[in-house]
Amino acid sequence: MLCVANLSRFAQPVQLDLSGMEGMTPVEMLGYVEFPAITKAPYSLTLGPYGFLWLEIQQTLASAETGAVTDAEQAFYVENERDWKSILSGDGVRRLEALLPAWLQRQRWFGSKARNIVRARIADSALFDEKRSALLWISVDYVEGEPDTWLLCLAMSFGEVAGALRESAPHQILATAGSAMLTGVLHEGLLRNAPAALVEILATGQELRTRSGTVIGLPSTILPSLRGAQPLTARPATAEQSNTSAIFGDRLILKLFRRQQPGQNPDVEIGRFLTETASFSNAPPFGGSIEVRRADEEPAALVLLQGLVQNEGDGWQWTLDELDRYYESTASVKSPAAPSAAEPGTAPPEAREHAGLYLDAAAILGRRTAELHLALASGRDAAFAPHVPEPADLEAMRDLLTAHAARAFDLLKTNLSRLPDDSVEPAGLALSRRGALLARFRALAALKNVGQWTRIHGDYHLGQVLRSKGDFVILDFEGEPARPLAERRARHSPLKDVAGMLRSFSYAALVALTKYTARRPEEFAQLESWARLWEASVSAEFLRAYRETIADSPIVPADRQEFDALLHIYVLDKALYELVYELNNRPAWIRIPLYGILSLPFVS
Repeated sequence: MLCVANLSRFAQPVQLDLSGMEGMTPVEMLGYVEFPAITKAPYSLTLGPYGFLWLEIQQTLASAETGAVTDAEQAFYVENERDWKSILSGDGVRRLEALLPAWLQRQRWFGSKARNIVRARIADSALFDEKRSALLWISVDYVEGEPDTWLLCLAMSFGEVAGALRESAPHQILATAGSAMLTGVLHEGLLRNAPAALVEILATGQELRTRSGTVIGLPSTILPSLRGAQPLTARPATAEQSNTSAIFGDRLILKLFRRQQPGQNPDVEIGRFLTETASFSNAPPFGGSIEVRRADEEPAALVLLQGLVQNEGDGWQWTLDELDRYYESTASVKSPAAPSAAEPGTAPPEAREHAGLYLDAAAILGRRTAELHLALASGRDAAFAPHVPEPADLEAMRDLLTAHAARAFDLLKTNLSRLPDDSVEPAGLALSRRGALLARFRALAALKNVGQWTRIHGDYHLGQVLRSKGDFVILDFEGEPARPLAERRARHSPLKDVAGMLRSFSYAALVALTKYTARRPEEFAQLESWARLWEASVSAEFLRAYRETIADSPIVPADRQEFDALLHIYVLDKALYELVYELNNRPAWIRIPLYGILSLPFVS
């Protein structure tokens, strides 16, 4: 028997185990019960002259494993998988909201783990899948900074299915749910039926009412051909990411956007444009979206549906695999001469001999990147029309990049004493050249031709491309999810994407080298010269193919010197961004962005 007591001194109802006390009055029971949420010892309760108790006797909810509710789990009394009333109304909402902060911190997609949560509140909700699943908009307040909103998809499962979920995905279980005759869990809905139900909403253009708005499906013109006639079963995607995806056979992939902000999501916006307007074939075909519409707010995307691209893995892992083979083949070979920039785009014979396959792949990726930029610049509507930056635009950009760089150098100086030993010297060298590096940003406004600003990928690196049948497919146009939508939809020089890929080549070369020499550290110095050759040769091939493909387009500077000057500014900005990230997250990796900063041609 379970007693749920509302006591004024506690923030929420306290569950009291009254087993073996049948026949006692409630007041007699309270002389003997334990308060498991507060203390393990018997707790004596004394009422003041005007005190009172409210007691509700319920059946105990059985745990699937122990037969009793554990301290680590909160139980919801429900009759079946459609019984959301006990969870989303009255006392259930308060109990659910109390569980959310700890649960959110366990989710890979929750991007505010470094912030202290004050409160999580259910701001809106909608039931779907014949009321077997629920969408919840969770507004989260923090000790510092602005609140943000996250999208949850929840469902309930019972019996053997619940037991299987406890084994396979314990971190995605939010609570225990059930009754005396039914044992189950409240869990991440994308693990069960929700993905198929969301596709049905999208494909049929259904509308769902929420407490404050409307959810509506928006299919693309090509969805019928993407979906096919046969029913498809969903499985969760295994890749860790800032959103959550489900895969349907070999045809579709559905992405649920976790961080919610009013306004056009660039992943949806650009995906639709590339498929339906620009006919760019090296991006996943756009199947449609689901969005929520509320009064006095711009619509916000909840779901993106795309055609699934058959692939051999993402570009990052494929590159690391190729580099492992490259280092294996060069480990016993004399160190190459320092790479020369005298003949850009011409790989030295040593590089061609040991990395010929990857050099060809880098050229293909360079062409596809240029084709993407040309496609994004082909739009005539307001959201995609290229913009010729005015002097004031360049001055604002100069000031912003200079401020970012100054903060990065300040952070590096503050953390100098805690850096790994092999990073102290290059860090000191970078700090000694602070003035010269900041001057590169100040020179931005003096460039005569910076090309045009267009929509770009915004977060371009090897992890954002798939290796597919000897080619590359570019995906994930959402930008950096932690940034506001306005920033992610802003126009930039396409060379910002180019710089991101060049920095990704540098990261891959050094990460793979560190991994390869972990078992043979004596080979690091000799292989480091081969790593420099690989990076220089691959970057040159990528740039050669990019320039040839972009040709005479006005979106990039026509003059080679101005092209290089602008590109180097973006590479420096990206390396400084990486410097801050590694200082805050992985100090052991700080040598990688430091190497990128010090290897720039204007750093001496």
